[in-house]
Amino acid sequence: MIKGLSNESLKFLKDINADKLFQQREKLRIAVTGLSRSGKTVFISSLINQLISGKRLSSLGKSFVARIVPPDSDDLPEFEYRTILQGVRDSEPTWPKSTSSISKINLEIEVKSESEFFPNKILELEIIDYPGEWLLDLPMFEMSFEEWSVDSYSEINSSARKEYSKVWQEELSKHDIYGFTDGSQDKLIVDEYQKYMDRLREDGFSVIQPGRHIQPGGLKDSSILLFTPLPKPKYITPHQDSIYTRFKQRYDRYSREMVRKLLLEYFSQFDRQIVLVDVLKTLQNGYNSFIDMTKALKLLMQIYDYGNQSFLKKWVGSKIDRVIFSATKADYVAHSQHENYRRLLQSTVEEAMKELNIKGIETFSEIIASVKSTEDVLKEYNGKNLSCLKGKVVGNDSESIEYPGEVPYQFPSKADWSSDLFNFANFSPIPFPDRDSDSVPHINMDRVIEKLIGDKL
Repeated sequence: MIKGLSNESLKFLKDINADKLFQQREKLRIAVTGLSRSGKTVFISSLINQLISGKRLSSLGKSFVARIVPPDSDDLPEFEYRTILQGVRDSEPTWPKSTSSISKINLEIEVKSESEFFPNKILELEIIDYPGEWLLDLPMFEMSFEEWSVDSYSEINSSARKEYSKVWQEELSKHDIYGFTDGSQDKLIVDEYQKYMDRLREDGFSVIQPGRHIQPGGLKDSSILLFTPLPKPKYITPHQDSIYTRFKQRYDRYSREMVRKLLLEYFSQFDRQIVLVDVLKTLQNGYNSFIDMTKALKLLMQIYDYGNQSFLKKWVGSKIDRVIFSATKADYVAHSQHENYRRLLQSTVEEAMKELNIKGIETFSEIIASVKSTEDVLKEYNGKNLSCLKGKVVGNDSESIEYPGEVPYQFPSKADWSSDLFNFANFSPIPFPDRDSDSVPHINMDRVIEKLIGDKL
């Protein structure tokens, strides 16, 4: 019985349909962020599948029903869950294509009331798929074109990126950057810069600006992206129709219209964030990839620095109260290596978590497999039983047993890193269940979901 109310009063409230009077409704907006190929699309699909099914979420300790509901506004395109589901329910499923723009999907979670006299609680859950590459552009918001160019050249000329940028810089040297030009040279320069960034991404680098070159969204082939860093002019004023002036103008417009508007306005409404990290790719790509990944994670967290600045509080504020870092593809390493994998993730995100904790934001880290596509098996080799994985490697017609090797509990030093030290197989997904009431096998998705919404149920 509720203190202060008799049984008769409670029955009266029930008779007059007190649902509308006492219905608890709460809205939670979750941003799912990660750099390209970190598994955002698969994660969101599995998250929805797990919530709708509910069969593998006993740790939440609540009885609930989750359903997809129409979007409450048309401000963003909808995450195409049903279309993705058709592909991954195939008998020979393939990993869904990664998304290149922002999208969202709305779920309604009805939680069973603990009292027969009060209605069920409704949690309105909005899940936003947010390209991490866009967040990497945040520093550009407060930097002039000249400052950004100096910063970019400093990074290029003092790191492993120098060799990658060689062709672009050769193209740049062919043109008069500061004198009059008709604009036909702009795309030649930008095309080589695009190839430079593509090569960086292929080799595991994470910090790539502007991020829209990698994940353009609706800006593909847009003139606003026709800019690159340029050497700062010395003892000369660039012509008003020069490459330098045009690139500067486009940079200013990009920073003003894209970084400020699309990033900060959307991010101001998020309550929680999950950041997906492809730690295995970083391991395979070596020391430079690891250093760049840690730098990228710190840049992703700079959104909270902007929130602490008074002139931007109207955009960002300090609404996000919890951030979760998850290393994906835990099914690509043997179960016996999961503890090392977890510690490796913690060492990767350590600096980013410190930045958030000091700002009063809760942080958690967890290894996951959104879809568990392998089975752990023991295989004898040279008289020893080795922990191996059984699954279908991408490109193969049948299953095989693969030895994934050992995962270090911390990243090797630069001197100890070997280019062939790590080589994790890329497995094909298993099919999603045919019924919405059944859930796809996973690793630790229940723990992540508990951290995301458990306290709101």
